[in-house]
Amino acid sequence: MTTVTPRLEDYLEALFLLETSGSRQTVTALAENLKLTKGTIATVIKKMAEQELVLHESYGAIRLTPKGRRIGWQVYMKHERLTSFFHDFLGQDAERSEEIACLIEHHLDGAAANRFFNLVDFLQQAQAEKREWTKELFLSLEHAVHLPMPLTLAVQEQRSGRVCRLPGDASLVLELEQSGVVLGAFMEDIDFQNASGKYAVHLGGKQILLDPAAAATVWIL
Repeated sequence: MTTVTPRLEDYLEALFLLETSGSRQTVTALAENLKLTKGTIATVIKKMAEQELVLHESYGAIRLTPKGRRIGWQVYMKHERLTSFFHDFLGQDAERSEEIACLIEHHLDGAAANRFFNLVDFLQQAQAEKREWTKELFLSLEHAVHLPMPLTLAVQEQRSGRVCRLPGDASLVLELEQSGVVLGAFMEDIDFQNASGKYAVHLGGKQILLDPAAAATVWIL
């Protein structure tokens, strides 16, 4: 089975766009579209013809085969949906959305691609129908990012929160639990004490001290 590389997918997508816009598919047109030299294009087109992705007569027009056309269409649709998602829903500008789409489109395939298409279509349809929950969704997207972080970072952010992860080894987790550091425990007044070189937190009405190695394994949200 012939492997179609990301580079070839870019060529097929460009050829597909030329074809569906009514433009001639030539080495010159493809070179202008991809901003490459005609020599580079000609070399790759020869390889694509060998893989039965295109038909190309010397110095003539290039034509996509059914196989090449389907791949070009698939890449284009992924590019279109990704661009829409990052622009319309994540607020990236048009140029940046295009750049991100180009980076991701070659790595999104199979069931993941199908689910992504369905997700974008669902969101677009809900937005078009002005469903009430979409207002709440877009408002939530504007909130400040609040991600889990270890105490060693939380102290810089002056954050408090509940313990959500304890990824250390079993002996360290047991030691933390004996100090009251368990999943769901609420920590506040997180501080680093220069004198002791330890992290101080208030937990359950009392202050506990954690050395940096232990503090790095305690995540709060």
